[in-house]
Amino acid sequence: MSVLRLPKHIAYSQGLSNEVTKSLSDSTAQALTLGELLQFSVNDIEATPLQYSPVQGDALLRQEIVNFHQQLNCHSDTLEADNAVTFCGAQEALSAIYQALLKAGDEIVVLTPSYPSLVTMAKSKGVVVREIALSADNQWQVNIEDFTKVVNEKTQLIVLNSPHNPTGSIIDSTLAEQVLQLAQRYQCYLLSDDVSQASNYRGLTLAHGYLDYSKSIVVGVMSKSFGLAGIRIGWAVTPNKALLKILIAIKAVNSICCSKIDEALACIALKNSHAILSRNNEIISDNIKLFSALVLRHKKRLSWYPPQAGILALVEVKNIETMTAWSNALAKKTGILTLPSELFGLQGNYFRLGLGQKSFAQTLVKFERYLLETPPC
Repeated sequence: MSVLRLPKHIAYSQGLSNEVTKSLSDSTAQALTLGELLQFSVNDIEATPLQYSPVQGDALLRQEIVNFHQQLNCHSDTLEADNAVTFCGAQEALSAIYQALLKAGDEIVVLTPSYPSLVTMAKSKGVVVREIALSADNQWQVNIEDFTKVVNEKTQLIVLNSPHNPTGSIIDSTLAEQVLQLAQRYQCYLLSDDVSQASNYRGLTLAHGYLDYSKSIVVGVMSKSFGLAGIRIGWAVTPNKALLKILIAIKAVNSICCSKIDEALACIALKNSHAILSRNNEIISDNIKLFSALVLRHKKRLSWYPPQAGILALVEVKNIETMTAWSNALAKKTGILTLPSELFGLQGNYFRLGLGQKSFAQTLVKFERYLLETPPC
């Protein structure tokens, strides 16, 4: 029997759960309360029958999902509701995609550091992971040459994530088109984890046309840009009807279907995405300014590259022995959680910074007090 373990970042957080009261590493935007969400449309939820949802997901929700992605991107082909399938969060979607596409001996390409399961799920299946290692030396940027060095005839899947977790770097529209052409050349699958794509507060060119390619899959979720982690709805969108059938079958074996209430709430959120995302992006922008000012006050202790888009960035803490020991001490002294970058596959004295919460300013006061009271090594 295989031994199941918690993902490293979750295990680390659980290990400090008795000390932690605040987080500087939250990966989500600011949540609405249920009451705030229902102010947009209470009628849509009150009439919801409390029965099973369709295995593929509610048809109205799936239409809102494809509408959302078409508004963000530049697809030549029109997506339909039947191009989407809902899941109980993005993790279930990613797991189903890996299960559908990968077998032992296959090769995938992943940007690292990364959301841990993008690597661990592949390795657990005996899949060869070709990593494109991002570096602070070039501000966490990636280019097409990085992909051409590792993509070849053996590549089964290219995995993209933009804005990137945890660095905050992006794949802009030009690079997206180049990677798409590379995937088409080798006829490999292309998976784009777009959970934070709508957190585009600088108005950058993040639109892509991946879904015009028959072997592409895009993943989204309620928890990141929308901040609605309590609505356990994620999804996969693909033009590949054969792959959709497999994903639906895998979902039927696992969760069977999503919560009818969660799907109804997700539909309300997507219908009102502009208002929700505008609010959340303003919060992120304000928090970037606050943290930039903090770094200027503590240049000898901290450095970072502000995120180009998204909710996350990496912060270097200078003149410490190890990031894990420093984070442990911070949590025990202040109750503030910071996730060391090694949990995401990057060695060095970095932690993941989450910039999406309204409480960020208050947490930053305690964090700065700790910096002032604790001299460097």
